[in-house]
Amino acid sequence: MKLLKKSLAVVAFNFMVIFPLAQYIDLVSNDFHVKQTMDMETLPDSKTLIFSILFCMICEDFTFHLCHKFLHQRWVYPYIHKIHHTHIITVGIAAEYTHPVEFLIGNTLPFMVGPILLGSRMHYFTFMCWAIVRLGETIDGHCGYEFSWSPYRLVPFSASSQYHAFHHSHNIGNYSSFFTFWDTIYGTNKVYF
Repeated sequence: MKLLKKSLAVVAFNFMVIFPLAQYIDLVSNDFHVKQTMDMETLPDSKTLIFSILFCMICEDFTFHLCHKFLHQRWVYPYIHKIHHTHIITVGIAAEYTHPVEFLIGNTLPFMVGPILLGSRMHYFTFMCWAIVRLGETIDGHCGYEFSWSPYRLVPFSASSQYHAFHHSHNIGNYSSFFTFWDTIYGTNKVYF
């Protein structure tokens, strides 16, 4: 119960202080212009929406893999990433239970790479859909259950809850979020398989 209360407090701080601060810095650096389009006339069709989200998934997964691997370096892990790993048995709240520095470089940065690259070619509606997909996937990956009906299992090469639970229980490998192919390419999931 104590860890749950602490987890809720840290997650609230990250989402109510750190994330808005990062958004404000992004707005200031862009002269208070939002990169995404917002008009009703340019709402994306279903094909554009799906391809934009798929592009964001691939960008996020690659960036997350590299950042996550960095956070496991001996000189970084005990000071930043160890907080996230206090949840050895994963639960949904553990997905966002991170040190504020990790929240920026390990969660927010990978989440924003796709939208930054797409810029004005991405509608704000697509951005919000992407946010829902990303948060849903990380909660699903940390929930501790392997739901056969999870929509994330329909994605080819998807990383499952069991895949990420292995990472938390053994504290090794399986650094990717959405897919398993970056771990396979870099050989960081050999112990799991």
